[in-house]
Amino acid sequence: MAFLEGQGIELILRCLKERVHAGASGLKLLDFFGSDPLQKTACEHLVKAGGLKYLFPMFVGSRIPRPAPVLTATPKMKREWVQSVQTQVIRIMYALSRYLDDQSPEDAKARFLAKFLEDNRKCDRLVELLLMYDQRMQTAEYNFYRRSELDEQVDDEDVIALAAMDAKLKGGGELFHRLGAITAVVCIHSKRCHERILSQLQLQQSGIGLVKTALAEFSAVLGTGDQKDQLVFYLKNI
Repeated sequence: MAFLEGQGIELILRCLKERVHAGASGLKLLDFFGSDPLQKTACEHLVKAGGLKYLFPMFVGSRIPRPAPVLTATPKMKREWVQSVQTQVIRIMYALSRYLDDQSPEDAKARFLAKFLEDNRKCDRLVELLLMYDQRMQTAEYNFYRRSELDEQVDDEDVIALAAMDAKLKGGGELFHRLGAITAVVCIHSKRCHERILSQLQLQQSGIGLVKTALAEFSAVLGTGDQKDQLVFYLKNI
């Protein structure tokens, strides 16, 4: 609460506006995740403070905060910087899709969803990222099992399955799951977005089944609670 009362969100948004290094570092503080009512309040405050106009450009890959020169000494470091920003933005977007509801003040939920209706780029970006992280997750799983075949010391199937899941999540599954949840929210609340997302998935020989897979896998790794119930609702309604 002190972070909100001290205008912490406003300070981070000012850094994002100026595209300075501190803006990207501050994104980690906007990763509102948990069951505490404070998380919902923080998401609503972020929208009220005008955060959407900075998040969505970063989501589609533009207006990325400039890193400190020491962090971009090599092409690999530049890629890692962009990846770190992308990861935080996806996590923040998921938090907004999770916590904003019809009771949120100042039409915060409607304002969030309206961003996807401004043009096709946002929906297309959702599909692009969903497919990309699905592929990364599958590659991580494949590489894990390929390595495990060479390691004859491990023969406990339960241990191997847990380790494989951990590899999938770290390899891209965590973001794939969150992107699936964001996509479901957008599709459920907008027929136009649903049609656009479906058409873009079909162009890549995929479909809404990919979103359902993300939701089902996300739900499976969660314990009983409102987050899991929310994902089950998405599965039934998308």
